[in-house]
Amino acid sequence: MKKYEYKTIELPFKTGLFKTGTPDVESLLNTEGELGWRLHQVVLPAVGFGESSSMMVIFEREKGQDR
Repeated sequence: MKKYEYKTIELPFKTGLFKTGTPDVESLLNTEGELGWRLHQVVLPAVGFGESSSMMVIFEREKGQDR
């Protein structure tokens, strides 16, 4: 049976006067992918009225892979 380990990274949304934007998810995915991590899930935790101030990116990899 395969066993997995998980890692969670929180990415805050970019905010500034009159603008908001998403974090650089592509760069994060490529960096973590090079280390053997695979995207498992992206979660937007609501802080109020359906708004979110960050996104949680959850990665997985099979246990025992090279680090």
